[in-house]
Amino acid sequence: MPEVKNCRRCKKIFMYTMGPQICDACKKLEEEEFEKVRVFVREFPGATAQEVSAETGVSTHLIYRFLKEGRLEVAESSPIALQCENCGTRIKSGRFCVTCSKRLANDMIRAGQSLMSKSDEKTYKSESRGLRYLHGERKDEN
Repeated sequence: MPEVKNCRRCKKIFMYTMGPQICDACKKLEEEEFEKVRVFVREFPGATAQEVSAETGVSTHLIYRFLKEGRLEVAESSPIALQCENCGTRIKSGRFCVTCSKRLANDMIRAGQSLMSKSDEKTYKSESRGLRYLHGERKDEN
């Protein structure tokens, strides 16, 4: 359901539905900035975040956000570095390294399975407290 919010970039009021809390004009501007960064990093893979920022006019904060969102990936040899938020390993993009991503996914699967089995137990217990029905044909006693 849409709601009225202030854009985080320009502070104008807009109808927010989902995603980043920025207006359509700022989204368009951000996409243009992303494209500048993407092209520059492709042409100059050894550039630092500060150099990319200086040459493109895009803030280092936004450059790192593009990396964390997984929209932008740097070369292994790039001086621009992110760290896995779980173990601290150097990564090229995103928030977690492959190992931690797999571990988190497995943990979520196990948690979901645990919740499902607890839900099944509750359903069985609640059904067993109520009326019981015999399965089979009913014989009329007349």
